[in-house]
Amino acid sequence: MCESNIYNTNGDLLMEDVMVVDIDGEKITMTDILNEKKVINGKFIRLELEEHKLIIEES
Repeated sequence: MCESNIYNTNGDLLMEDVMVVDIDGEKITMTDILNEKKVINGKFIRLELEEHKLIIEES
C-alpha cells in the first residue's frame, strides 16, 4: 500500500493511512483509506517518502 501518516512540526500525528492530499493555497484536505476527510490550514514542509511520513506546519 502507498498510504502515509501526516504529522505536524511538533511530531503530533494529524492523520493516519492517508491516500489523497489536496492542496488549495494553505488549505490541506487529507483523505484516508476509509474515505474520511480532515482539513488543516498550513503548508507542507517535509515529505519522507521512504518512511511514508508527511510533515505539515500548521498556521
